[in-house]
Amino acid sequence: MPLPSGNPYEPVEGRGVTMFPRSPLLDVPQVSDAPANSQACVDIWWWPYDADVDWHRICDGLTLEEKSRAATFHYEKDAISFIAGRHLQRATVSKYTSIPVQDLHIAAGPHGKPCLTNSVIAFNLTNAEGLAALAISRDCSAVGIDAEPMARVIETEASSLFCSSAELDILSTLPPGESRSLRLSYWVLKESLVKATGTGFVTAPNQLTIRLDRPTNAIRFDNPIANGNTSWHHHLLQGPGHLIAISAQTDRAQLILRQREFSSLPGDYQ
Repeated sequence: MPLPSGNPYEPVEGRGVTMFPRSPLLDVPQVSDAPANSQACVDIWWWPYDADVDWHRICDGLTLEEKSRAATFHYEKDAISFIAGRHLQRATVSKYTSIPVQDLHIAAGPHGKPCLTNSVIAFNLTNAEGLAALAISRDCSAVGIDAEPMARVIETEASSLFCSSAELDILSTLPPGESRSLRLSYWVLKESLVKATGTGFVTAPNQLTIRLDRPTNAIRFDNPIANGNTSWHHHLLQGPGHLIAISAQTDRAQLILRQREFSSLPGDYQ
């Protein structure tokens, strides 16, 4: 289908929807042990956990600090979300480093971003109402992932807190349903970038403008941060009931994504 005319750096308009491109998560190639050749690769491990999981068994693999933190949550669903994320993170990082789960030392940076001491592996975790997902890469200097339920509604009044004036102009022209969907895309993309940098919002989120480069179908940020924009790659994925954003920084021209569903059993992958 030919690309629509007009500004080549705006969200796509077609079939009545103004939207950044979204790839169905299950259409992304599965994680394998084969190398990604010269392309940088980010693997996404996702876990749509449910109430049937043996959470006491899962907790056995957490550190004392993680167990103590889980006990501080007022609501059980929040504690379960935390436990699920930490279990996914520890099990997956262990798989990629061949370091036993109990020997992993995952530290937190100045702004809370997890990192592995003395390792080149980059990874980042997100939790969102029944879904835990981890982005991990041996080829990228930084990765960030964010997910939100598709049904989440970000109120129009909150848009000015994280949307630029250019983004607000676009949102103001759209029907309510399309505006809500695009607003959620802006949110998760900016969150994924901030989580990748690990520095918090050095630049206010409403000073960052996201656009679509129609000739390449690539998602771009107008305002480069963290050592420039040319080495950043941004993607949107539509998972089971969730919208997922990935931001990754690499010195390679191309980035490929792979995905795999995670099993709830320690050391067991689908």
